[in-house]
Amino acid sequence: MAMFKQALKDYFVYEGKELMYLKNEPKRIRARCAEEGCPWLVFCSHNSQSLSFQIKTFIGEHNCGRNLSSNMADRAWVTSKLVKRLVTQPLMTPKKALEYMKQDYNVHINYRMIYRAFKAAREQAIGKEREQYGKLHDYLNEIHRSNPGSTGMVDVIPQLEGRPLFNRLYISLDACKKGFKAGCRPLIGLDGCFLKGYFGGHLLSAVGQDANNSFFVIAFAVVEAENTDS
Repeated sequence: MAMFKQALKDYFVYEGKELMYLKNEPKRIRARCAEEGCPWLVFCSHNSQSLSFQIKTFIGEHNCGRNLSSNMADRAWVTSKLVKRLVTQPLMTPKKALEYMKQDYNVHINYRMIYRAFKAAREQAIGKEREQYGKLHDYLNEIHRSNPGSTGMVDVIPQLEGRPLFNRLYISLDACKKGFKAGCRPLIGLDGCFLKGYFGGHLLSAVGQDANNSFFVIAFAVVEAENTDS
């Protein structure tokens, strides 16, 4: 039901309308356009037979104009949209964020709100990526448990105070090594690309070529840059 409510809000922000909940319960929601006299209405409730939620009533036509003073696009909503964008475009600026909201969501946000939402979204995006690095040892342990014979190593930079910093990661699954020996041509190529996350870096890979002339990944590494040392 939370996903349905989010979809409703996204739609009303894009259309420039105001949403009103007539009923807002864990298993049923009835909502309409807040403009007096507008027939738009939706009712969604839990279907006990299919164990899912179902839209049972929907009148999808508006007869009202766009509400330029709508408060549907609040800071929490804008922040949630910018977090997703920052994951793939970590170098985005508040100005670019303003253009993104206008282009993708058809909503005009004042610069003061976009600046605050952008700051909050940036903190969330960076925090989420930083947390993932703390799980690398658990990830490598799971690889060794589920695919014995695999190689997994993480290199860190010790710190005088606090936890060490991530430096490099190398992984080669045993299944991939065996697959290369059993079904690929005896030739290994090296490739690399930039990582677009907030912390950047390079993804390096050792690849072979199978019988279908397709790439077959043997091993990969995450490094700070593509150089002789890495």
